[in-house]
Amino acid sequence: MQLPRFVGLVDLGIATVLVVALVLPAREMFASPAIKGDEPHQFAIALAEARTIANPNDGQAVEDFTRLLGDAGMKDWAIEASVAASEHATDSPTRWRTLLAASAAFVGRLDVKPALDYANRALSACESAQAQIAITGACPSWEEIRMQLYQQHLEAGVKSGIDPRRDPAGFRRAGETALRSIRLGGHDKERGSGAGSANGSAGSGNTP
Repeated sequence: MQLPRFVGLVDLGIATVLVVALVLPAREMFASPAIKGDEPHQFAIALAEARTIANPNDGQAVEDFTRLLGDAGMKDWAIEASVAASEHATDSPTRWRTLLAASAAFVGRLDVKPALDYANRALSACESAQAQIAITGACPSWEEIRMQLYQQHLEAGVKSGIDPRRDPAGFRRAGETALRSIRLGGHDKERGSGAGSANGSAGSGNTP
C-alpha cells in the first residue's frame, strides 16, 4: 500500500502513541509525606515554616524551624532555609539567630568549615545588634557568651585538621581543648583539708 505524500512514518508513530495513551488506563500514583513522623510532628514543622513565611525577619522563628528540620533528618532543607533567611534578614536585629541556625544546620551535616564561618558571622551580627542602643535585648549577653563558647569549640576542632566524618570523637576532643570548666560538688570527706580541699571543690577540666 502506498501512503500519501503528506503521511510519513513519524506521523504514524505519533498516532500510535496517542492511541495507546487513550486506550490504556491511567497509571496509579502514590504519594507520601516528605517529612516522616506522626501528624503532630508534621504539623509542628508546617506551623514553624508558616511563621517564617509570615515574618521572614524573625530570627527566632527561623531558628525553631531549622531545628525541627534537623531533628527530622532534613539536613539539606535546614541548611537551605537558614542560609536563605540569613541573606534576606540583613536589617533584622535578630539576624544573628538565622546565622547561628545556619551554623547549627551545617554542623548537623558535619560540614564544620562553613559552620564555623556562620558562627563567626553570628557573633559579628550579635555585636552589631548590641551596638544599636535603641534595640534592647536584641542579642542578650548570655546568648553572646553561649555563641562564643560554641564558636571556640568549632574553631579548635577545625584548626586541628581532624575530619569529623572520619573521627567524630577526635574532633570533639580537639574542640574541648579550647574550653575550661569549673566542676563543683563532691563529698566533704573526699575533699580533705588545705590545698586538697580547694582542689576538690573547684578544679579545671574539659567540657563537650
